[in-house]
Amino acid sequence: MKKISGVTGIIWAIFLLGYCFFPELIKQDAIQFPLALLLSVFLPVSFWQVANQEKRKYLSLLFIGMFLVNISFLLVIIRGSIVMQQQISEEVNRGIQQELAEYLVTAVSGNKRRIAARLIYQRHGVALPFKNELDSYTLYVPSEADKKTFQKNFFARNDLKLRSAGFAASFSTAALLLMSHAGLFIALLVFLILYDKRE
Repeated sequence: MKKISGVTGIIWAIFLLGYCFFPELIKQDAIQFPLALLLSVFLPVSFWQVANQEKRKYLSLLFIGMFLVNISFLLVIIRGSIVMQQQISEEVNRGIQQELAEYLVTAVSGNKRRIAARLIYQRHGVALPFKNELDSYTLYVPSEADKKTFQKNFFARNDLKLRSAGFAASFSTAALLLMSHAGLFIALLVFLILYDKRE
């Protein structure tokens, strides 16, 4: 029991350094959840154990600092996940831009109106009519290069959707870790305080 503060420091260092240097390994649920649970138990116990030693009272603040760093780290992950999800969502769900759609009719020349129709097809896969040089409407007919560009954009958007799902999972995991870490830490600390008062 006397070496628990050293074990806590080692677990915390593994957790922190793992996130910095080996994130793919540490972010696996089978690793990060047990480490977070161990820290949730060991941090308040270590804090309480060191705080009750007369000569090392101020060292106990180190364990509170570790707890605050963990909470801050998880909050940064949660915020980053939310921001990235919003940015990806805006990109993926963006429709045809109004200015570009207006160019189909209002652009200066028929060639520029055709280019606007081509850009819309390449981005959205929709062939729209545009005003040609003779001021009559013509349906845009995509070339093979346009079809390949649309296909590339389509797969890029799907890749963004998959990344968005990854950020959603990261958010859920970090939120669960935050709640369990903070909840266990506070509950165990309160228990230790109440237990100590009874004696």
